[in-house]
Amino acid sequence: MASLIKCPNCGAYNKNRDYCKHCDTLLSYEKKRELDVAKENKARRERERIQKEESPSFYEKYKDHRFLIVRVFVKITHSIWVGIMAVGMFIAWLITAVAA
Repeated sequence: MASLIKCPNCGAYNKNRDYCKHCDTLLSYEKKRELDVAKENKARRERERIQKEESPSFYEKYKDHRFLIVRVFVKITHSIWVGIMAVGMFIAWLITAVAA
């Protein structure tokens, strides 16, 4: 069954089309939704990139420092932190496994 869609821009009726044949206005709601989601995702990625550039983490900020002692300290601190987080995740997993 053919669906007639009235163009909101020029008022022409279009049959089974995503764009108006007269003024090339987007008529399909699915395509509008897809374009909006793509635009929102692009804006979100841009915001995340800007935030990461403006406020780098302690590790990101000093991992390439010009002084060797600072780089070593940062890498050791980061390694200790990762180890503590791994132990914490294991304990959380163990408690969850025992409770289940």
